[in-house]
Amino acid sequence: MLALRIPSKHAEAARVLIQDARILNKYHRIFNENDITEIPLLEQPDPELAGSLEALGGEIIDDRDYAPRDTFRDIHKEILDAIDVPEEMKPKLPKRWEQLGHILVLKIDDELEDWLEEIAITYAKVLDVDTVLQDTGGVQGQFREPVMELLIGDNTETVHLENSIRYCLDAGKIMFSSGNVNERIRMASVCQPGETVVDMFAGIGYFTLPMAVHSQPARIIAHEINPNSHKYLKMNCQLNGVGKIIEPVLGDCLDSEENIADRIVMGYVGTTHEYLPKAMKILKSNGIIHYHETCPDRLMPDRPQERVIAATLNAGKSVEMMEMWTIKTYSPGVVHVVVDALIK
Repeated sequence: MLALRIPSKHAEAARVLIQDARILNKYHRIFNENDITEIPLLEQPDPELAGSLEALGGEIIDDRDYAPRDTFRDIHKEILDAIDVPEEMKPKLPKRWEQLGHILVLKIDDELEDWLEEIAITYAKVLDVDTVLQDTGGVQGQFREPVMELLIGDNTETVHLENSIRYCLDAGKIMFSSGNVNERIRMASVCQPGETVVDMFAGIGYFTLPMAVHSQPARIIAHEINPNSHKYLKMNCQLNGVGKIIEPVLGDCLDSEENIADRIVMGYVGTTHEYLPKAMKILKSNGIIHYHETCPDRLMPDRPQERVIAATLNAGKSVEMMEMWTIKTYSPGVVHVVVDALIK
């Protein structure tokens, strides 16, 4: 039977990726033995997912059969059975959600406004959380802060566990996107031992923490301009035992020291290209940039690469395009991508 064999410390992160890709075999039990986990699959992962799983130390095997599950939970069906809303409104109920520790974040159709409390109470009970937030306006402003309404509960601070990393945050004030999980996992394995890394838009440590916890950089200088995010970045450094590796800096990355980095992470979207000239100055003579951008489908794949190439040439340097990854669909007709480029 087809399965993923992976070190148990990375098993939960891999399971989430496999489940999101809808190839998790829920009809058979996951097998654990001697710090190794085997996760049954319905089919072979696509190349992008296979690369993410390999980066976690996983390999696809077909060595054994796995014990069947008698039943498995269909959470959405449980919600539909338990909730007290008119039958004609049930198809509009959220089928996806963001669960961060004890907090649930829901996007709820405007037509369900009369049943917000019932929706919050039912989802909280089925998913075993005590606080429910409604995403009412996405993210806004330079600090990319979420617009939320508290439906039930009174504590919006939580600790979210992902890939053996603890992210402490206030979910009512700070964005956390499960759609970026593949990239957070990938960042856990990109660093080489002894590198100096500059994260120009660190947030609460979305990409900084995976690098510090799972790789061996000598130093990560993590810039964050939002005081609230910076507070949690400092907390997360200590929470994950990497305070000696990460240097949290409160302030604009445009003020960063120059000619210091072997690697730069540019994990912001919207106006990231405007910071490329500064990134070129932060790099040493040779280094790698991970450049994020939201790009209309009609301009793919040229625009993200052309922006990196133009900034490199303007800095009097040369560039070797290494890879471009699609992280997720950002909005209809727009994708969030990351370009890996070697700058010389």
